Parts: sequence; structure tokens; C-alpha cells
Amino acid sequence: MMKKFVIALCAASASVALAVVPTTAQAAGTQDGAPLVAAENEIIDELATLGWPGQDSENFYPGAAGHAEADTPSVLWGTPGNASSYQVEAKCAQFLTASLKHAYAWATDTWFTSGIGFRSPSSEQYYDAFTDTAADGALEKMSDHISRPSAQRVSDLHAGSVIAVKYLDSSEGGATGHMMTVQSVAPFERDGNRATQEYAVTVADSTSNPHGVALSSRTSPHWAFKDSRVEGSPGLTTKEWSGAGRGTIFVQADATTGKPTGYWWGRNEAAFNAVADRPMVFVDITR
Repeated sequence: MMKKFVIALCAASASVALAVVPTTAQAAGTQDGAPLVAAENEIIDELATLGWPGQDSENFYPGAAGHAEADTPSVLWGTPGNASSYQVEAKCAQFLTASLKHAYAWATDTWFTSGIGFRSPSSEQYYDAFTDTAADGALEKMSDHISRPSAQRVSDLHAGSVIAVKYLDSSEGGATGHMMTVQSVAPFERDGNRATQEYAVTVADSTSNPHGVALSSRTSPHWAFKDSRVEGSPGLTTKEWSGAGRGTIFVQADATTGKPTGYWWGRNEAAFNAVADRPMVFVDITR
């Protein structure tokens, strides 16, 4: 049976789990991110069977890559094996919201509005809610199903963790931030600085452009971390697409505290986004 979510457009618009001690503003629940990972993998994998450019009519980021903005984004889980019955026309926060609603019975409009204040939060609104640790604040109101690990170490990320990034600097398209669901995390030395440790974090998200620059060169480091929204292969012509998919961001952490200091959007992206300009917060789904 098809299950469709039509959600309001948000403001313009990121392994083995380690135990952590919950703060007073979170619940000590059992991590339960697997249904979220499964829901996003299903829709991404089914659409992928259409190939590129075949899936571009069913899977895209509104306002990007030649697509018009959408007043009412749409995310549709169809029948497995029938790829054309699936659809993603949503930005990052909208895709996460729809995925949560598809994966969990508790993720209703009422739950979102009572906890965050919006049926379909923007990335900024998600970030603000996940960092609101005040008594009776948003995090406390969501503590039945959202837990914020107190250590906030990059190494503690695992499949099903959610990363919220807030853009404090100017950004193209007026995006307020980015939302991502973690699929895997592994150490990856990038800058040779002993004071920091980098991690390759594979995520599922909806983006206006893939993680990493798709170059046809056979020696491009992008191919070791190819984004699913890239058409082509080493030595052949490449093209980038938008929408829901999987890619890898590279998060830098302080070697002493393990907390994030910034990130690179992809393996061969030169721009480093420091947390002073684009802070990030990690949360887990619990039950």
C-alpha cells in the first residue's frame, strides 16, 4: 500500500552505539534509529533503479537543478519493486520529517507541534529544538523519543543518528541549515593535524547538490566516496543531480574532546565550514 506525506514548506531552506549519560533534559531510552535508516534506504534504493536521468522527474530538490520551488513538497513510499510508485520532491528537513513519520507511529503532526512547534520544521527549527536544554524546553518535550548525547563526540555517531546543522553565515538559496541521517562513520585522516581527528560520515539526505565534486578524472578522490546523485563513473562524463540520496561528509573533531570543529561537504570539497559559522548537534531516536 502506498503511503504519502504532503507537508508544509519549511522556511527557506545534515555501527555499534556507545552508551552515554543523558542530561536532565533527555530520556534514557533504547536507541531506535534502525526504522529511520530503513525507511530512507528503501525510498533511495527504489528510486535508484530508475537510474539517471530517469529518476530526476521523481526525485529532486525543489528549486534546484532546473526544478521549480514547491508550495507543497511530496514524499511517497510506494510498492517495493515498482520504482515509479516512489517519489521525493522535498528539501532536507522536509525529507527527514516525512521519513520520521513513515518510520514511527509516534511521529505525528501533534508530536512535532507540541515538541518543536511546527508540523514541518526547517533545519534551523530542528537545530534550535535539539539545542533547547532549558527546563520544559523543546528537548524535554521531545524526550520520549529524542535523546541528545551529552558528550557530542563525532566518534559516537552511529547508524540512525541525526545531524542538524544551522547556517549562521550567508548561504546560497537562503537555506537555514541542513539535516542528515547517519548511515556509518569511520576515522579518516584528512589534514595531518594531530590536534584534530577527521571522520568520514556517510549520510542519507536530500540536497540541492551531491556531497563532493563529480569529476571524470579516474584519479579523483570523489570516486572512493561517490554520491548516489552522481551520474557517471571514472573516466566518463559525469553529471550531478539533486534530491534524496546517500553521500559522505567529512567532519573534523577536536582530538581531545571529540567534539566537532567543522566539516567539509565532500571528499574533494575545499571549503571548510567551521562550527562558529555552521554549528551542528547530534541526536538519537529512542524508545
